[in-house]
Amino acid sequence: MTLKSSAPTEEQGNLRSGTIGLPGVLFQSITTMAPASAVSFSLSAAVPFSGAALPLAVTITLVVSVLIALNIGELARHLPSAGGFFTYISRSLGSVPGWVTGWIFDLAYLLIVPLQLLVLGPVAASIVPLGPYGWAIWAVIFAVVIFALTYFGIKVSADVGVVLGCIEIGVFLLLALWLIVTAGNNNTLATFNPASSAQSGFGGWQGVLLGMIFTVLAFAGYESSAPLAEETRNPRRTVPLAIVLAALLIGLFYVFCSYAAVVGWGPAKIAAYASDPNPWGTMAQRVWGGFSLIVNLAILNSALANSNAGVNAVSRVLYAMGRVRALPGVLAHLNRFASPDVAIVFTMVVGIVLTVALGLAFGTATAFALIGTIIVLPIILVYLATCVAVPVFYLREHPSEFNVFRHIVLPLIPTVVLLIVLWFQATQQYEAPLTWAFPLAVVWLVLGIIIALVLRFRAPEVLEASSKVYVEAE
Repeated sequence: MTLKSSAPTEEQGNLRSGTIGLPGVLFQSITTMAPASAVSFSLSAAVPFSGAALPLAVTITLVVSVLIALNIGELARHLPSAGGFFTYISRSLGSVPGWVTGWIFDLAYLLIVPLQLLVLGPVAASIVPLGPYGWAIWAVIFAVVIFALTYFGIKVSADVGVVLGCIEIGVFLLLALWLIVTAGNNNTLATFNPASSAQSGFGGWQGVLLGMIFTVLAFAGYESSAPLAEETRNPRRTVPLAIVLAALLIGLFYVFCSYAAVVGWGPAKIAAYASDPNPWGTMAQRVWGGFSLIVNLAILNSALANSNAGVNAVSRVLYAMGRVRALPGVLAHLNRFASPDVAIVFTMVVGIVLTVALGLAFGTATAFALIGTIIVLPIILVYLATCVAVPVFYLREHPSEFNVFRHIVLPLIPTVVLLIVLWFQATQQYEAPLTWAFPLAVVWLVLGIIIALVLRFRAPEVLEASSKVYVEAE
């Protein structure tokens, strides 16, 4: 079937095509993964389960993530669209699953801003205190900065993302290497043995798989460049390449840093690692002394870059869904910089409200854990939908390109692993308020299904428009 292109209406306006190249698109994915922030907080959340086997959990997640990235690339090269997964699943599995996928993707990415503001606020307040609620003041200040970075066009935002991403990766690679060298006899391959995990069930695999709930959160974001396709040069090649490279390169970075964290802290003392509010700051203080401030600045840099990239991604999906009236049409409005300004404002308002409300109600650390746990479910469901969509799409629209290994085997492996991780998340007994995470995500999913079914029967033309592609064929 020939790719059918369509253009937005004049009232809606166009995103600026060909604005960014591979570096900007690659660092969109990399900074959404927030390498330094993820190493410091998301991977740390896995330690109570994975224990000293954290590098093993990260390695398995790396393999699964690269396989998922390859599957996303198989769809991205034929369906370049700001809708991203909204378009991929609509075109492959139907308009209702596509709308629901866009709906749950929006949830995950709307939560990126409050997730990172809950890092930015407390870390900045630890450096420059502004009173008892200084973290909230700092969070609002950073929210204004994020808004400015994303409002004035994708070129500015992408260029800033490249610079910020290089800084955070450089600082943490240097510290990780330093920790490994100074670890001495603590260096051991036992970190890749499931028996080293904190939970002994199934030969230690229970702890590893439970820890993967949070390592998946750390990896989430490599897919975020998909919605930038309409603003990318040669999107059918650039976007898939950026997604795979981000998953592979930052995955290797995570393996290296997680190993450095375990041996640098000490495998025998790893139980105390997760109770430290900033373990990498503690280790940096031990080996770098006064220069440890650099690590906190790198974490701030990482959280800022992550928020910047997250707003870019979710605002494009909101724009794409508004463009076809799958969400309110006002979300498709573009400013004079060709940025979806209404979608950006909406994203920032949601982010600030959730940050302040949850931070004041539960404390910033618990609020961060709650939001992070909520994010995992929709991200896993989006990945699962993508893996299911790949063979269907190729059999239906490109049968001459269908390949059993690429379009059956490669999607099947991550599907099985993700279902196991999802089961462990659904059955894991957390303490309140984390017990709310899974039910809240399920409620959002069910609400999305109900809305999609209502649209299917009352406005089917809206859902049908979701499979359109807005990039002309080369």
